[in-house]
Amino acid sequence: MMDVRPTQGDSSWFTQDRFGMFIHWGLYALPARHEWIRNYEQISNEDYEKYFKHFDPDLYDPNLWAAAACDAGMKYFVITTKHHEGFCLWDSALTDYKAPNTPAGRDLLTPMVEAFRSRDMRVGFYHSLIDWHHPEFMVDKLHPMRNSPDRETMNLARNQANYAKYLHGQVRELLTQFGKIDIMWFDFSYEPCENLPGKGREDWDSQNLIKMIRELQPDIILNDRLDLKDGWDIKTPEQYMPREWVKVDGRPV
Repeated sequence: MMDVRPTQGDSSWFTQDRFGMFIHWGLYALPARHEWIRNYEQISNEDYEKYFKHFDPDLYDPNLWAAAACDAGMKYFVITTKHHEGFCLWDSALTDYKAPNTPAGRDLLTPMVEAFRSRDMRVGFYHSLIDWHHPEFMVDKLHPMRNSPDRETMNLARNQANYAKYLHGQVRELLTQFGKIDIMWFDFSYEPCENLPGKGREDWDSQNLIKMIRELQPDIILNDRLDLKDGWDIKTPEQYMPREWVKVDGRPV
């Protein structure tokens, strides 16, 4: 039987409201070949810049999305505030790599939160731990530049601890500027491979990150991708299915 324990966040609603909308949206919508396109095709920052310069969702209407979700009976939504490419949908004070600096010219996250919340839907943020655009993020086994002959030289000029501070700062923005956030999905930690490093709890400063989150939003639900044994609330398996049902008092839930 899988381990069951009380959660620190308020997961009571999540066991009932299981039907929600998970939106992936970023610069990768332009090449339209997957949010992992930079990894799959090993695209440099310079070659990816054309999508930043042409990102202009002129027909964007989050009220249509929220209405569709509500009509379908969904109770919550999750949006990719930032995926692995590093592009931010909100007006972060910590980077220029954000929607307001594209032809879109505005914060795209706030109206989305408002549209879903106005329909009494819970708000969730996906936030990538990975950031292939950030100059301090160390090149590792998943980085688009992993096969570059300059990889080791690039890493000599990078400091992962500085990136962790940036990560924490952006999470603080997300949890202090958009009201109550019900669930947060971090993505993700991974083992090293051959001569290339992975990323884990020390790279994210996960313990201090969770401590800050619990102080800012005590009831928030967190997933299990910070490479910690505890402190999170829900498991989020990907690329596999758990072999056993979680049980409480001997009964599957």
